[in-house]
Amino acid sequence: MKITEVRAFPVGVALDEPLQWGAMKVEVKGGILVRVSTDEGVEGIGEAGFSAEYFATVGPIINDQLGPMLVGRDPLDIAAIWQDMLDATHMWGRRGIETYAVSGIDIALWDILGKVAEQPVYRLLGAAKSKVKAYYAPSLKPTAEIVDESVAAVSQGFRAMKLRNGPSIAGGVDMVARVREAVGPDIDIMVDGNMAFDRRQALTLAREFEQLDVLWLEEPILSRSLTQYVDDNRWLADRVSLKLAGGESLLTRFEYLDLLRLKVFDVLQPDCTSVGGISEAKRVADMASAWNLWCVPHIACSSGTGVALAAGLHLILSCENAPMIEFDAYGGPGWDGLLAEPLTSTEGYVHASDAPGLGIEFNDGAFDKYTLTGARFAG
Repeated sequence: MKITEVRAFPVGVALDEPLQWGAMKVEVKGGILVRVSTDEGVEGIGEAGFSAEYFATVGPIINDQLGPMLVGRDPLDIAAIWQDMLDATHMWGRRGIETYAVSGIDIALWDILGKVAEQPVYRLLGAAKSKVKAYYAPSLKPTAEIVDESVAAVSQGFRAMKLRNGPSIAGGVDMVARVREAVGPDIDIMVDGNMAFDRRQALTLAREFEQLDVLWLEEPILSRSLTQYVDDNRWLADRVSLKLAGGESLLTRFEYLDLLRLKVFDVLQPDCTSVGGISEAKRVADMASAWNLWCVPHIACSSGTGVALAAGLHLILSCENAPMIEFDAYGGPGWDGLLAEPLTSTEGYVHASDAPGLGIEFNDGAFDKYTLTGARFAG
C-alpha cells in the first residue's frame, strides 16, 4: 500500500452567536481536516490544530511541503513518517505551527492503520477501558446563563463540568460559587483560568476555589516563555492543595520534560491535533503515567468537526491515567451533518465503538457542503 495524496481543507459553519473561550472569540466552528489517500482505496482522516482559522498557515505546510514528500510511502510506517516529518520541519523552529500539520497527518495515518487491521485505534494503542466520563464545557457567558447551562447539563446526565473564568477574580469566584450551589456537592467542577492572571492573582483565585471544592484549576498564569511557565506554575503548585492542569499549548513530548521532572501540574493536557498527533500524545500520556499524573487531553471546543474528539477519545481509552474527556457543549459541523454518526454522551459517559480506525464516516456530499472558502481560508 502506498500513499497517493495528502490534502488538507477547512470545514466549518458560521455561528449566529459567537462563543468566548477566555480571550479567544469564535465566530466559525470548524477545523482543518486532513485526508490521506492510498493506491488501495483506503483513506484516513485527521485534524490539524484547534481551528479552521489556522488554515492559511497550516494548510500550505500540509499541501505543499509535508504531503508531497509522503507520496509513495507506506502509510503503515507511522513512526518512521512521524520522525521524517519532524526532521523536515527542523529549520522552521521544530515545535511551532508546523507541528499542527504533523499532527493532522499522523492522526490520519492511525485511521488508515485501524481500517487495514479492522480494529478501532484504541485497541491498537492498547485498550485500557471501554468508556470514559465526559465533562461539559460551557463558554464564557454571564453568570446566570452559565448557571442555567450547568443545571441543564446535569439533567442530561453530565457529572462533571469545566467552567471558564473571566479576567475578574471576584466575578470568577461568584460564578463558581453559584454553579456549585445550583448543581450540588456531587458534581465535579473544574475551572479554566485561560492564562488571565499573574502568579499572585492566581494564588488568590486558587485559594478561593479550594473552599468551593474545585477539582482542578487549569492554565491560570499568563506565561511568555517555557521557563516562566514552569517556574510560575510550580510556585503556585507549592502553595495550594487543589490540582493544577496545563500543557495544552505545548508541542511534542520534549516541551513536557521540565513539567514532569518538577511535577508542576497534576493533570497534563496534550492535544492530539497539535502536540504531534496520536503518536506523540500517547507518548506524553505514558510519560505522565510514569510520574503518577493524570492525562486529560485538551480537545478544542472551537472545532466541532468531531474528528478531534474521536482522536482524543481513542487516546483516552488506551490510557489508564486518563479519567475524563472534554465534550463539546455546542456541536458544530460534525453534529450538523458533516458526520454520519457523531459521538454522543450517554448518562455522562462517552463509549467506545468497534468501528475500525477512528470510526469516522462522512455523509454524502458533506465535504462540499461544509468546506470553507474565501480569503481568510486561503492556503
